[in-house]
Amino acid sequence: MTIGVSELQKNISIIRNLNETLYVIDKKTNELLATILPATKKRSTTLTEELAGSLSGRSLPDKYNGDLDAAIKDAYHQEMMKKYGHLNEK
Repeated sequence: MTIGVSELQKNISIIRNLNETLYVIDKKTNELLATILPATKKRSTTLTEELAGSLSGRSLPDKYNGDLDAAIKDAYHQEMMKKYGHLNEK
């Protein structure tokens, strides 16, 4: 079901009685503003937990010996070398 913002403002009970996915669009720009899921289709975990879980099996390479700060510093250095080259190397 697709509705405009003004329709949603006029009749908020649409959300309470929702039994299918609701898409809120801006009718002037035809832009999707929000997707509202009915209570029965709510996620069991949050999106943040799902994305964090995708990295749960990863660990630092052995060369850092568990030192996260050293890994971050090395990654930052590598990115700066990619971006600016060897300008600051002595």
